[in-house]
Amino acid sequence: MLMSGTFPMLEIDDFVLRELTNDDLLAISSIWGSLKVAEKLSSGPLSREESIQMLYVLSSLWDNDAGIRWGVERKGRLIGTCGFHNINKGLQRGELGYELDYEFWGKGFMYKALQPALNYGFDIMKFERIEAFINVDNDRSADLLKRLEFKFEGRLRNYARTPKGLIDQNCFSLLKQDWQS
Repeated sequence: MLMSGTFPMLEIDDFVLRELTNDDLLAISSIWGSLKVAEKLSSGPLSREESIQMLYVLSSLWDNDAGIRWGVERKGRLIGTCGFHNINKGLQRGELGYELDYEFWGKGFMYKALQPALNYGFDIMKFERIEAFINVDNDRSADLLKRLEFKFEGRLRNYARTPKGLIDQNCFSLLKQDWQS
C-alpha cells in the first residue's frame, strides 16, 4: 500500500478530495456538530473540542500509515469528508467512512466524491475488499452504497455505541472484482 510521502489530492468534475487542515475546523465543527448529521452516525453531535480531536485523529491516519481521510471540497467549500480506516493490510481490506454537510444531502455529491476514493482504495492501496458499516435506519447511506455496487452482507447486532446506548448496524462490502466490472 502506498501511504507515505505526499498526501494524494483527487479531483473529479467540480470536487476536490484533499488533505484536511486546521483551517477546516470551522466547517468540520459545523458538520460534526449538526444534530441531523450526528443522528446518522454512531456519535452524538460533537462539540468544538471534540471536533478538534476528531480532526487530529483523521488527519493523523495518513502520517501513521493507518488510513486516509480526505476533505471533500466543492467550489472552494469543504462539505464533508471521506476515506479509509480500520485497514487490514494482510487481508487487503479497509473500512470506508464518510459524512456530508446536511445542506448537501440528496444531491448526489457524495456519490460523485466516493468514486475517485474507491478507485484509489482499489488501485493504489491494493484493497481487495472495502467495507462500510452504517446505522440500520440510515436509508440514504444504504441507497448510496447500493448505487456504488456495494452488497448488503447483514445486520450486526449491538455493533456500535452511541450516546443512547448500543445500536445495530448494517454491513456492506464492495469487492475489487465487482468494482472493476
